[in-house]
Amino acid sequence: MPRHEPLGRAAPGAPPDMTVRMRRGPDGQLIPVVPPTVTVETTEAAERPPIPDDPRTANQRNVPPYGAGI
Repeated sequence: MPRHEPLGRAAPGAPPDMTVRMRRGPDGQLIPVVPPTVTVETTEAAERPPIPDDPRTANQRNVPPYGAGI
């Protein structure tokens, strides 16, 4: 049974946060203040080794396993 893991963000159907912070720039124009985003370190997987050729004969590779229809 899968576990319930809450999302780390708002649900897709929820209304957006309507709080907008603004400040005045040097020319008097309003500029939105964007809160800093949290960056997360990512880990990349190593390259997989090449897959060796299948040692079975062509007939054994193309035919389903024995007793599959039982």
